[in-house]
Formats: sequence, C-alpha cells, structure tokens
Amino acid sequence: MNSAPRLELEPPGAPPSVRNGSLGRPGAVLRLGDLLVSESLATQAQVQKALHVQDSSKSYMPLGHILIAQKVITRRQLTSVLVRHRRSAKLGQLLVKAKAVTSDELAAGLKEQRRTQQLLGQILLQLKHITEEQLRRALCLQLHIHFFDLDTLVLDTSLKALINPCFAETRLLVPVARVRNTLVVAMDDPTRTAVIDELRSSTGLEIEVITSTTASIRRALAQLYPERQQPSSNGRALPTKRCEPSPIAGEPHVIKFEELDRLSEDLAPVHNDVLRGSEGTSGMVRQLLTVAIDRGASDIHLEAVDHGIQIRFRIDGVLQGLDLAGLDETLASTRGKLMSRLKILSKLDIAERRRPQDGSFRARLERDGQTTTVDFRVSMIPGYYGESAVIRILDPRGLPQSVDALGLREPVAARLRQLLCSSTGLILVTGPTGSGKSTTLFGALRSIYHPGIKILTAENPIEYVCDGFRQHEVNDQLGNTFARYLRSFLRHDPDVIMVGEIRDSETADLAFRAAQTGHLVLSTLHTNDAISALPRLLDLGVDANLIASSLLGVLSQRLVREVCSECREPATPSPELLSTLLHLASSDFDWYRGRGCGGCNYTGYRGRMVLAELWTPNDADIMLINRGAPFADISKSAQKTTLPMAEDVIDKLKQGRTNLEGLDEVEQEVG
Repeated sequence: MNSAPRLELEPPGAPPSVRNGSLGRPGAVLRLGDLLVSESLATQAQVQKALHVQDSSKSYMPLGHILIAQKVITRRQLTSVLVRHRRSAKLGQLLVKAKAVTSDELAAGLKEQRRTQQLLGQILLQLKHITEEQLRRALCLQLHIHFFDLDTLVLDTSLKALINPCFAETRLLVPVARVRNTLVVAMDDPTRTAVIDELRSSTGLEIEVITSTTASIRRALAQLYPERQQPSSNGRALPTKRCEPSPIAGEPHVIKFEELDRLSEDLAPVHNDVLRGSEGTSGMVRQLLTVAIDRGASDIHLEAVDHGIQIRFRIDGVLQGLDLAGLDETLASTRGKLMSRLKILSKLDIAERRRPQDGSFRARLERDGQTTTVDFRVSMIPGYYGESAVIRILDPRGLPQSVDALGLREPVAARLRQLLCSSTGLILVTGPTGSGKSTTLFGALRSIYHPGIKILTAENPIEYVCDGFRQHEVNDQLGNTFARYLRSFLRHDPDVIMVGEIRDSETADLAFRAAQTGHLVLSTLHTNDAISALPRLLDLGVDANLIASSLLGVLSQRLVREVCSECREPATPSPELLSTLLHLASSDFDWYRGRGCGGCNYTGYRGRMVLAELWTPNDADIMLINRGAPFADISKSAQKTTLPMAEDVIDKLKQGRTNLEGLDEVEQEVG
C-alpha cells in the first residue's frame, strides 16, 4: 500500500457528499481533460503531463486528482466541472482500476447487491474481496478528499478545545490540523454534510474533510481526548458513555431546570471553552423557558427571519411579543446555537437541518416553594431562512384537579358530574382545535379517579402525565393507532377508557362497543356545537341504535379571553359589535374592558375561561335517533335537553369577566 499523499489544503468547494469523480473509461478521462481545456482551466500540455503521470503511477489516480496535486486546478473547480457535466465515477470501476478487485469479483458483488439491495462496498467487504482501507481509498476518489493513516500523524492537542469531545465521539470525527482559517477534520463518514455545516458554524472556520479507517479514528480520539476514556476490565480504554448532567434520583428521564445549559454545552459540537467566549449565550435556553413559564405561555414560537429570529409567545391563545430585556438580540445573533441546544435537549439529530423533527424533554423546577416537573414538546421545521421551532409547554400546575376546577357554570358542572357517575356509556367533548377539550377530559378523569378503579388512556400525544392513569401514546408509524389501543384495552379489564380523539370509523365503532360492554368511555370530536356530534358520528358509520343506547352526553366548549382584573374599567362597545352580537345580550349591560397594564402585557386580557353547552339525550331524543328522524327534528327536540352556551355567555358578560370583543374572537374562530 502506498504511503498517504501529502496534505495540500485548498479552499473547500462543494460539500464532499457530491459523489462525483473522474470517469472510469480511458476515453472519458480524455474528455474530462478536453472539458478543462475548453473552459480554460488547464492547457493541453498540462493535461498531457497529468496523463503521463497517471500512466506511470503504480496505483490508479484520477486525472482530476493529479491536476489538483500539480496545482493546475483547485478541488472546487474540479467539482464544479464534474457536477455541471454530470461526470460520476462508479465505486466498482474505481476499485477495478485501483486493482483492489477483479472484474469477476465486481460482477459477483453486483449480483449480490441486486439480490440483497445492500451497499456495494459493504457487500465486497463481507465477501472479503477488499479491506476497509481499500474501500475508503476508493470512496476518497469519489469524494475528492484525502485518505490518511492517522496512526502516522502527530495530532495537535490544542485543537481539542475547538470541538466538544462528546460531539466528536458521537459523530466519530477528530480534528487533525489547522492551517490559517481552515480546520482539517478526519471523519468516519465524510458524506455527512450536515455535520460539516454544524462544525463550520460552531467553530467559525472552513472545514477540510479527510478520512481514515474507523479503528484509526477511534485511536486518534482516545489520544486527543484521554479524559473521555475509562479503563475496561481487560485494561483497554473505553469511551465514556455519560454526556449529560446527573438525573434526578429515581427519575432518570427528568433533568433539573438549572442544568439545561450544562446539558446543551456538553453535547454541542463546539467546545465549552469556545461557548464561554460567546457572551450572553450560556443561559439563553433557561432564560427563555423561564420567561415563558412565568408569563403562563402555552407555546414559544422561534421563527427564522432574514439575519435573525423572531420570538413570540402564545399567551391566552394569542401570539404576543414580550420585552425580553436584550435576550432577543442575543438569540437572534446565536440562532444556530439555540437550535442546536434545543435539539440536544430533545434528543434530536443535531446535524439534521433538512427535515422536520419532533422531540421532547422534561425538567424539574421550583416555583413558590413547590417542585414541579414540566414537559416540553419541541418541533423543528426547515424554512426559507433556516430552521424554525415551536416549544409546547405542558405545565401540570394548570391541569384541573376536578370538574369544579374547570370553571363551568354550575348547572353544566352539576349535570356533568352526574354523567361521570355512570359505570357505562360514552361522553363526548367537542369543539375546535385549541378549545381545551383535552384539559376538560383530564379534569373529568381526575374527578372520578380513586385507587379502586383502573383508567386507561390513548393519546396523541400524551400532554399531561398523571400517576393514577395508565397512559399510552399513539404512534401511527408503529401501528399503535387509537383503534388498536382500544382493542387491547378491552383485554386489560379497565373501568374507564379515555380516547384522545375519534377520527375514523374503526375508532368510533370500537368506542361505542366498549361503552356497551360495561366501560365508561370519554373522547373528543371536532364539531361546532353539541348536537352536531350526532351527524358526525353517523358520517363515521356508527349505527344509530348504537348511538341511542350508549351516548350519555355531549359537552361543547370554547375558550374566551378574560378581562384583566387589575386594569378593568367600564367601557361601551362599538355599535358594530352591539348589532352583531345583540342576540347574546341586552343593551343595558355594564360593559367592561381592560385598559392594559404590565400584568396583562398591555393586552387588556389575562387568562381564559370556558364557555360550554351540554346536551344529554332524553327518551324523546333517543326515540328520534332510533327512528332515523331528520336532523332538524332531532335538533329541535334536543333544545329541551341542552344547557345552551348562550346562557353561559350572558352570565360571563353580567359578571364583567369578558366582553363583546373577546366573544367576537370566538365567533371568528368558529367561522
């Protein structure tokens, strides 16, 4: 095996994942030379000289690589020509030209590849036709990068401050040398351009990629980061597995809120010493989450814009900007680091920037002398200006502990409590997305739970974790659908079943079957009012007799913003609002509005409350449903057994807790 070529650094060009190189056929090599001459990148004499070197070389070298070594062209120029003219070298041809395999061995490998659909290189390795080093050298010819035997190099230990050791171990990469503004990094998988981009962003340097054998890279890692190694039972060094802060005792999946930053810095690609040089970024994740939790936000929106990031918080259902006292400027200037830290916390792929990703983490924090575990759901999505993220905050302190805590008006709450005392049947909660249906379900479940019953839930996703329930998360990719869980639940002897949403015919049918066989079932539907649940269920294929015999009641609800109690003052609504919503209230009401203060972020509203109606079918309704009567007749009959939402609205207006502006938002939401 020839010695490794001398390292000659050129400004990095296109990403090394572009699998192009010189063509394998002799005629194609000449055509590449002709292309370079035609584009004035090389002279005919220079091409002939390179061809002479190629012919006299004991090992195969592509023409383009020879011209780069002779400094006739740069790697970027070669890549540009190959990409524009669609010149792509085949791995098998390169291995044959390098005399690593014979034509017969290549043919056998290709035949096996067609049968197993595996990578050709892996097949040739398994057949023992080539060694790992021969495969990597061929790949280097494809990727226009260098192969080095790292065991023969003296590593610069000062470079370990540039790349975090845990990130280096995870990605199997090691910094080898630095020449001016270029960092040479040996990578086990040099095709991972996202990792290269992450290194370029975090170090502020251009990245020149080389490769070596996996074993050689591991030995180099052990040499560069000896503190990361621990002796095994046979005396050999093993890489440490711990890359995160100590978990809370007894709860390995929960981290302390104060350690969020340490976790991020420990796993980020750039080393802690470099991170500490960026003033104002060490605590930005914790600060951001603290602001959101203190303000009662349900979501944080981090939206990529040109040269920065826009930060908004969903408070009381409305996106708002907050005064972050300079934190927003720090976040805008370190957007890449912020997204990387969120990915690390959420156990996402830090190098993936081209596909959406979803993850989560849990953190323990102390507020008002109480310790609370808060769940954070993180969703990443790539966009025109880069990645944007939304963080859903699930603070269990806002979870109602009973029906009484839901804020329903007393007649509705009393009738709902009566329904929940049933041992069998189906109760539905309806409303548009974001109307608090899941919160109402959990308040109902908390009301009826005691150690003598078993409650099973199927949710998508699990929003609140309750110790008394056995909760299961829907995952369509694994086949764990609502319907599949429902089928399994019936074999686990539950007393109460909660299904997060009835969205298809199979789930609807199984929910009603479960309600008929001695189980109390709670679920949700997307309808605008309570009685509209009936045609929705019929559309899903549920038999009318099954609905009539099992449906206990339907609660329909909306969330409306509550006027801030700290800055509430009398005010008269506009004539347009009065005329639009005159059917809800008379003109002799005492109207109020929020003037705006620091407590409500000068919006005039603080908090939200439920507006609800409850339909409980009586014998007349059931008879009409069984007969298949027109929906208009059933709706007219149901008015006698429905506690209407209009009465709830009037009560809230009389109390001055909301106003017509807030109600107008709800009507626009319903459409």
